[in-house]
Amino acid sequence: PNGFEVTLTTERAYDIPDYAVIIQNFAKKAGIDVKLNVLPQDAYYGSATFGSSPWLDSNLGITDFGHRGTPDIFLNATLKSDGAWNAAHFKNADYDALLVDYGKARDLQAQRIAAGRIQTLLLDETPEIISYFSQYSRITSNKVESVRFTAISHLLLDRVTFVQA
Repeated sequence: PNGFEVTLTTERAYDIPDYAVIIQNFAKKAGIDVKLNVLPQDAYYGSATFGSSPWLDSNLGITDFGHRGTPDIFLNATLKSDGAWNAAHFKNADYDALLVDYGKARDLQAQRIAAGRIQTLLLDETPEIISYFSQYSRITSNKVESVRFTAISHLLLDRVTFVQA
């Protein structure tokens, strides 16, 4: 009823500062005073180690994440008790054990069972919220060949050639 104050620390990148303002405005309606600490990306990530990174050391933050090849990279790095990117400071022995089960799964069915258990635990604990996904458009010209994009839409031009008319 009396609300509280919290600092939301984030990076000056993409639409994240605008999103932080939206969160601030919605929280205000609930009596929560959200102070914004929007930093340049290099300052936000700091050395990317605990104790010298606003990203990892803040109580509340917004961070962009790019695509990774397998989900276990996110599951281990961001939420495992000793995960290098565990900005949520989530420590749960049951979760850590489920990660081992997921990694040891020998077939798709076993992997799905382990993933379902992880999902149930994370829904109950909610150490982080993935609130939206960005959409990326990739446009190129028929005058060039071999333009490539990464999964997070980084443009790769190292193999590009011009089409001869």
